[in-house]
Amino acid sequence: MGHDIKTFREAAALMLRVWRESRAFFLSIELWLMVLVAGATVGGAWLAVMGSGWSLPVFGFAIGYVATRTALHMKRILAWPFI
Repeated sequence: MGHDIKTFREAAALMLRVWRESRAFFLSIELWLMVLVAGATVGGAWLAVMGSGWSLPVFGFAIGYVATRTALHMKRILAWPFI
């Protein structure tokens, strides 16, 4: 990192600058879709433990999203974000 921070004001200014620079990442649709997929995976696992048939479409969504996203990136329809 290499930041020489000595005062609270410098720390607050650095934190504000980092949040402003990372705002595009946190507002990106791909991040929130991946959060949704992670939630679907956990929810699907929980539904499977509970013996519910709803776990199959939930897992299907999670696996389908990851597979579709990978295929679209390989065909260069989508660009790899933040590289």
